[in-house]
Amino acid sequence: MAISDIVMWTFVFIIATGFVTVISTAVLLKRAKRAPKDAEQSHSDDDDDWKKGDWKD
Repeated sequence: MAISDIVMWTFVFIIATGFVTVISTAVLLKRAKRAPKDAEQSHSDDDDDWKKGDWKD
């Protein structure tokens, strides 16, 4: 393999990785916008187990 082939395939790999990253990010952001807002706040409304002392035997 020549140096030019290695450089070319390196650029192809970088471009392909960037493409997959952009598509994955777009899909995850779309899912996050569709997710119910209550799911995010339900955990913050619950009391912390450490504060309640439920971890003690």
